[in-house]
Amino acid sequence: MARKKRLNTVAVLGAECASVSGIPEDSGSGFHTAAYVRLSVEDSGKTDGYSLQNQEDLLLSFINEHKDLHLYKMYVDNGFTGTKFERPAFEEMMEDMKQGRINCIVVKDLSRLGRNYLEAGNYLEQIFPFFKIRFISITDGYDSFSPDFTDEALMIPLKNIINEGYAKDISLKVSSSIATRKKQGKFMGKYPPYGYLKDPADKNHLIVDPETCPVVQRIFRLRSEGTALGAIAKILNGEQISSPTRYLLEKGISKESRFADSFWDRNSVRRILKNRVYLGMIVYGKEETSFAKGIKRHTIPEKDWQVAQGSHEPIIEEELFYSVQELLSQSKQEFYEKTGINEDYQPENLFHSIIKCADCGRAMKMSKFVRTTKSGEKSYSAVYECGRHKNLYDYSCPQKSIHKKDLDKAVEEAIRYHIRLFLDTEQVIAKLNKKATVRQAAANHQDLIKRKQRRIAKVEQMSCGIYEDYQDGLLNETEYLTLRKSYSEEVLTLTEEIEHLLQEQVLYEEEFHASGSLSEIVYQYKEFPVLTREIIEAFIAEVQVHTDSRLTIRFRFEDEFDKLQQLAKVRKGA
Repeated sequence: MARKKRLNTVAVLGAECASVSGIPEDSGSGFHTAAYVRLSVEDSGKTDGYSLQNQEDLLLSFINEHKDLHLYKMYVDNGFTGTKFERPAFEEMMEDMKQGRINCIVVKDLSRLGRNYLEAGNYLEQIFPFFKIRFISITDGYDSFSPDFTDEALMIPLKNIINEGYAKDISLKVSSSIATRKKQGKFMGKYPPYGYLKDPADKNHLIVDPETCPVVQRIFRLRSEGTALGAIAKILNGEQISSPTRYLLEKGISKESRFADSFWDRNSVRRILKNRVYLGMIVYGKEETSFAKGIKRHTIPEKDWQVAQGSHEPIIEEELFYSVQELLSQSKQEFYEKTGINEDYQPENLFHSIIKCADCGRAMKMSKFVRTTKSGEKSYSAVYECGRHKNLYDYSCPQKSIHKKDLDKAVEEAIRYHIRLFLDTEQVIAKLNKKATVRQAAANHQDLIKRKQRRIAKVEQMSCGIYEDYQDGLLNETEYLTLRKSYSEEVLTLTEEIEHLLQEQVLYEEEFHASGSLSEIVYQYKEFPVLTREIIEAFIAEVQVHTDSRLTIRFRFEDEFDKLQQLAKVRKGA
């Protein structure tokens, strides 16, 4: 479907009598422009303009050369693949788009936006037009607001297919390279494990970190002496020893700002105690994913893991390591016996990283518990608790919790309500759009706009004529200037009237087409039987829990839902 473009028709009538050219509508002060830069691992060694600096220089130069473009912000994703759109800077840019802070996006080429054909196409054809975003790809010569938009757009799907094919080819090559390095016992992780650093001479080789190695050894020693996991975490937090993720940020190894407020908890201590890297081993194959083969990320059973030994210096003796494993196993069994919780009871954490404390913003942790009735019957359940209050023993954040079953029920009801809202409102709009009054109002507006546009064209022609008369001596200077002023004022008045009519026409003529993503999601899950992680991720951005157990649920596509409701109200008013 060809997208409708609204054009300003303001012309400056001067001696040269320049013809009116179509200028894309903007905010009145130009386009608030986002410059988006992405560099992936596979592009990092290239010198043909793919470097971050080269991309930034190109975008800034382009924006400076176009007076209608005003830089709002440079968004940079360094080291993120183009096959996925879960990138921090890209997500920030999308949020600014939804909030109306930007109305134009500029990239070096289409591959910087993404190499996934379907998703890139969805942004270009659905999401950006929905938010009235002007999209420019410099080296592709693509401008969604260009009068030649439809011709240029014909090449977009082909270029996206080529980008995706390139990405799959890279994926195969990378997979082959990784397999070779695994056989050699090379470390393949993005960040070194706590207690180690990457060797400056070989990034795939680990060396002992003199600063954190003693902390790891102390953790093993404390646990071997009987200190509980929570108590170890409390000791480390009390001594202000940086957690593994915060340490990476402080040393400049990571640039993930979300790590700044991380802390030690039972899970972070347990992960260290169970990591065989401290025995000088590298474990591969805990998870599997392949873009080239179409395999989504999933966990692999421990029996199928690949283990390489002797790849680096161990920092924990085998006797100590395995004695701690025995203690962890015993403690686990004692916990089940003491609490009465069935070991087989493993509730799925549907809201991992989604549920947050409304006061401190930390992720809420899920814990299992058992209830015993007077008759001796046991029931198993789980509860979400604030991580700061529970693990940091920071009582400045009020204690809060919510039972898993209550959370599941509340979120499920909210999602079903939004699905009904979407479907019901969509039907209302469809019915109202069939009203003859609406069709007639739209037609009348269109006719009036066309008449005023024809008058502008005629006035422009007349303006050209009086300039020729002035040149031929048929008009004196005073007469010419008076007539030119009159024509200019008339054009400006007509232009303002057209703009007003166009705004009104939206209320009658604009057909609401929900974002492709939203529509597809709603129809995919409109009759879902049970709540799943997949459904939650599709609809929910975040759930906040307040002290009084009140929930704040932030939905994805909130702007689309709002627009749908607004248009329904407009139709009813018409």
